Amino acid sequence: MKVLSLGVLLLLTAGCVQVQQYTPPPGVPQAQIRSEMDALSNYRNYLTLTEAPIVGCKYGRTVVVKPGRQLFAVRDKTSRPAGFIPVEAAKPLHWVVDGSANAGRSCRIEFVSEFAPGGRYVIKGGIIENPETYDSCQVKIFREDTGVPLRMVDPATLKNDCALDKLPFTAR
Repeated sequence: MKVLSLGVLLLLTAGCVQVQQYTPPPGVPQAQIRSEMDALSNYRNYLTLTEAPIVGCKYGRTVVVKPGRQLFAVRDKTSRPAGFIPVEAAKPLHWVVDGSANAGRSCRIEFVSEFAPGGRYVIKGGIIENPETYDSCQVKIFREDTGVPLRMVDPATLKNDCALDKLPFTAR
């Protein structure tokens, strides 16, 4: 019976993977960012801000080479970690905001931004609930001292050169 209980415990914990927290590489210019994102008040709602996974070309297809690391996780109005955290600066970085809300609603925003070395930034926004934007999130990043919004570029402009990804899909 003890072996069965231990086996069940191992199976239950095997599915729980700890998400790695984002830290900038050592020795690079850094900026600071904090979250004021809002997931609205519902125990099922959440938001995350992560770096986009690093993808590469393997056997002609695009595959994830390294998963993204998480900057912030938000439930209700509470962001974790709290306060400012360091982020790499002076380099374009690809970010992903994922949100989920009750009734199976979800949203995803991908963008590329570049932080100024020594700058302090605030990310605001979150899940939007109104009839026109049923499954939607909205985020903006502002420079804290000036209030100027940070430029957020659509990553769809990034090129993918994997040969098999360019072939048309044919159903059998």
